[in-house]
Amino acid sequence: MSLHSVPEDRAPGARPGSAGAGRDAVPTGVGSRPTRLVGIDLARFLAVLGMMAAHLMPPSGYPGHVPWVSRVVDGNASTLFAVLGGVSVVLASRSALARGEVAAARWTTATRGLLVVLLGATLALGPANVVVVLVYFGVTLVCAVPFLRVRPGWLLAWAGLLAVVGPVVNASVRAALDVEGEGGSLGWGELVDPLVALRAAVLTGTYPVVTWLVYVLVGMALAKVLLAAREAGTDRRPLVRLLAWGVVLVAGSLTLSTLVYEAAGRAAALATYPSFTGPQVDLLVGESGWGAPLDTGWWALALQTPHTGAPLDMLRGVGVALVVVSAMLLIAGALPGWALRLLEPLRAAGAAPLTVYTLHVLGVGVTGLMIEAVVRAGGFTEVPWWYLGPWIFAVHAAGAVLVGVVLATLGRKGPLETAVSAAARRTGTWAAGLGRSR
Repeated sequence: MSLHSVPEDRAPGARPGSAGAGRDAVPTGVGSRPTRLVGIDLARFLAVLGMMAAHLMPPSGYPGHVPWVSRVVDGNASTLFAVLGGVSVVLASRSALARGEVAAARWTTATRGLLVVLLGATLALGPANVVVVLVYFGVTLVCAVPFLRVRPGWLLAWAGLLAVVGPVVNASVRAALDVEGEGGSLGWGELVDPLVALRAAVLTGTYPVVTWLVYVLVGMALAKVLLAAREAGTDRRPLVRLLAWGVVLVAGSLTLSTLVYEAAGRAAALATYPSFTGPQVDLLVGESGWGAPLDTGWWALALQTPHTGAPLDMLRGVGVALVVVSAMLLIAGALPGWALRLLEPLRAAGAAPLTVYTLHVLGVGVTGLMIEAVVRAGGFTEVPWWYLGPWIFAVHAAGAVLVGVVLATLGRKGPLETAVSAAARRTGTWAAGLGRSR
């Protein structure tokens, strides 16, 4: 679980009402005042916290496990990042598209994706016991290039088709290959075999593109709808409507999954796994999966088990994303200026997800090395606070806020966001010049 968004092209230091802010702002709700993507960045910050909680809070079976935390963050933080990644794709490419520089928009998006892949493959070399998602996400960005000029309705249609067909293909291919999940973080070691790495990234890995592209396409449609609403001066109404739709999707997917499982799904799962007891099956369907439905049977496709990419899992994740994004946009639009200034460190941290995520993974890697040393020295009687639990989560969250304070004080973007944006812009400029020279 990890970062699923990249920086938008926006003028550093632009203020509400300036040319840079007006060009890149999206609706923030009441008053339709452009506030430099405050709501989007706050949503990213919540996704950062959710990702940290998923990595650092004790999982099921460990002392100190908090079930409601797992239910909130598992499969939802990553989905929120992916949807916001789709929003970023639109925001980063719309200026070039508005100028008719289609090739520049495509090359810029593809460059961002490739740079994220390179960073992810490098970061995965570390000892962190988390699945680094950046390679999957980078490949997803490249796959989103053909959809840059597609209208929202068709984006949702493609997302719906993938949400229905993708899980069946995913589960079937894994069954045929006899793999539960392959690829993991997809570091440079895995990329030595390009065909296997590509198969893992697209289909058989922990965060396959066949699932993640659904979320990115939804995010792209969301951004285009919100931008159109802003231009029409009807910001608040669509945000309230999206919030309501998000609640319906979350409640509907949870309710339908529970009803199907209680009525016939548990019996079908027990028939599929005859050596399992009822509680063991309940545990299986309640825990996070590895990127595909738990089985090719209908019962697995009818569950909302996190990280399985089953249709109801995707509906729940999309619903949560709609709730968070629309709520943050509404709140940011309603807050007075002094309150927004108080939230600026959180916004700045949310606007630097690549930087914050990289620091988080490196931090987890350091504690991973420490725990290995403790085990070699004789082990431990209880899980140290600095490895799993609320205290180490608080340390990482405070670190993210500290990054936000520094960036807000300096008026800068994150260093990794700056580097990716600069490289992508240069590629886009080259593509635009190439197009004009023909």
